Amino acid sequence: MKNKIFLLILAMCFSIISVSKDVDQKWCPPKEEKVVVAPPVVEKPVVEVINLSADALFKFDKSTIDEMLPEGKSTLDNLIKQVTEGYVSIDSIILVGHTDRLGSETYNYDLGLKRAQTVKTYLEQNGVTAPMTASSAGETQPITTTCVGTKSTTELKACLQPDRRVTVQITGIKKKK
Repeated sequence: MKNKIFLLILAMCFSIISVSKDVDQKWCPPKEEKVVVAPPVVEKPVVEVINLSADALFKFDKSTIDEMLPEGKSTLDNLIKQVTEGYVSIDSIILVGHTDRLGSETYNYDLGLKRAQTVKTYLEQNGVTAPMTASSAGETQPITTTCVGTKSTTELKACLQPDRRVTVQITGIKKKK
């Protein structure tokens, strides 16, 4: 008989527990809801390097805005559009003038610097407000390796043409397309 009473009480307890399992009881601690917060998406700056042909920008052996070719101004206008419309923010723009190996090292360094400074001035005058620096590598970073000769001939100038350039390095966050 004691076993029957015990089993009856046990059955009643289970039935009460099964009915009341979804009811908040004061003796139960409140349920903690975990809120997952996604970390903010942080865009990483990219570095874009653009080589502008100095022969397209300037007359041969020249470096001022007045000596800039129409094609050079058009090229820089396209660069301005790319910079102002293609980036959310720009950390820096580094301009480096390069020359071919014809002429003295000092002359070539100065020519490369003047060209980089002219590009910087043109960009600033046309609305680019990003931090910019201009420097020169002169003749120290040639692209060409197979041009033969030391005398300034038409053929050698044509062969060395890729060495004459202004490198534009843009560091910033690009707009999503």
